[in-house]
Amino acid sequence: MNLKRKIPTKAELIQLQKIYKTDKKIGEHLGGVPAYLVAYWRRKKHVPKHSLPKFSEKEIQDLWERFGDDDKCGLELSISKAAFYNWRRRYGIKEKPAFLKLEQLELNFPGLKLHPSAPSLTNKQTIAQKTIAKSAGSEKVAIGDFVEIEPDMVTSHINTLHIIQKFKELDTELVWNPNKIFIALANCSFKAEIKQAEIHKKLREFVIRQGIKNFFEISEGFCHQIAIESGQILPGQLIISADKYSSSYGCLNTLAFEATYEDMATIWSKGTIKVEVPQTIRVDITGRRPHGVFGKDIALSVVKQLLNINTEGSVIEFYGSMISHMNISERFTLTNLMMDIGVKSAICPFDSVTRRYLNGRSVASYLPMIADKNAEYAEIYQINIDHLNPQLAPIKKLNHIKPVKENEGLPINLILLGTESNGRFDDLRVAAEILKGKHINPECRLLVFPGSRNIYLEALKKGIIRTLIEAGAAVIYPGYGFCLGGENILLTDGEKALTTTNNYISNWVDFEKSEVFLCSPATAAASALNAAITDPTRFVK
Repeated sequence: MNLKRKIPTKAELIQLQKIYKTDKKIGEHLGGVPAYLVAYWRRKKHVPKHSLPKFSEKEIQDLWERFGDDDKCGLELSISKAAFYNWRRRYGIKEKPAFLKLEQLELNFPGLKLHPSAPSLTNKQTIAQKTIAKSAGSEKVAIGDFVEIEPDMVTSHINTLHIIQKFKELDTELVWNPNKIFIALANCSFKAEIKQAEIHKKLREFVIRQGIKNFFEISEGFCHQIAIESGQILPGQLIISADKYSSSYGCLNTLAFEATYEDMATIWSKGTIKVEVPQTIRVDITGRRPHGVFGKDIALSVVKQLLNINTEGSVIEFYGSMISHMNISERFTLTNLMMDIGVKSAICPFDSVTRRYLNGRSVASYLPMIADKNAEYAEIYQINIDHLNPQLAPIKKLNHIKPVKENEGLPINLILLGTESNGRFDDLRVAAEILKGKHINPECRLLVFPGSRNIYLEALKKGIIRTLIEAGAAVIYPGYGFCLGGENILLTDGEKALTTTNNYISNWVDFEKSEVFLCSPATAAASALNAAITDPTRFVK
């Protein structure tokens, strides 16, 4: 039986064409639609065939004289570094500019504030605005507008029971769409006086009664990690969550907002919620990654440089050459940590890295969001990482983020590796490569928390878990195992710890009596060998 195929709207075809260019690739994305059929749809909707942008020799020459850098010139034209290089070669522009312009001098200043305005050639919509407009059924939205949206998914974990209680107060029998509700059971409370088994029982009963399929047991791991790796979260979607670190979904070009228990219950009941369209801050991360520097170090550097800027309630959009070289795991860490400086959400652009990650994870079609070429941003900042070192951040004191080497030698009693912020396979692998054939210093203890059951299994198959255990680590089941019952007291007065988590760790330790620092998995592993803060650079291959 042939099912009637949904024909993309004109706006969707234009968006798909921006991403996939040719009719053939658009058809493949839509699930094997022939190229001639896509072409027919285009003609009927008056969408011209994709053609490469045409840039005159003067345009290329002027940009090259202005920046002298293929990457920056490419960003100005919304093309890649390689594409701009090819245009230069086509016109025979090979020599470096004879004189340095102001823009070239500015390139190496980290934290540089750039001018946010640009000539208006399009609708000037950011990724956030386009995503909200799609969910509201509008063509475009303005900053400050209050619009009613229907989220693509609502996710919860720790506070799900509170949402259920609020939902029952609404006197609604059934949720609006059980297929759009995602619940991960792992660690639904971190209060010792609350009985975990009782909470789990009530949640299971509710899930069965409502027919919620996207329900994951305590053994599966962190909510956001499971949602991403299982293909439930897709580019272009708008997600509402009971957890503020849902900004992690931004690694997949997905916009996510935190909501109160009352708002979550309202969505469960009605399926819609009113949101205010936030302003967007653009951050370009450029430069080459130095040896020994990882995604967490880059994220902490961004946090440090944006800390004194009013980002409260804003969405951050990340761009720049460094973003294109970061994998999804590192982008997850980057967008996750932005919540510690008070932003509303953070999001990365859709590119080939995103597409490769999603291949085989989901059969559902998706429509990534791309900001208009001249989108209007509240502020634009450029951060260069050419000279970045591994970073160390005291919890609740992010304005004191410093290079690891400035605190080297400080004794450490406990190290937490993994958890949601840095518990993916490549994080565990980095630590295992440092610890392989060595043993953790007996004066400190290392606890490892894989991000999910799938990550745990992959690390087992590849020998990562064995390496960590042989080195003396204690590998815990996926989830915030240290927040359960009496285990929430990790340190005694005066002890010090390193952790690869975010600032949420402060819920489980008395940071007034114990010193706790955020760091990368590499720094954590290197420090475990010495029971003291150690710069990992010399340990990284």
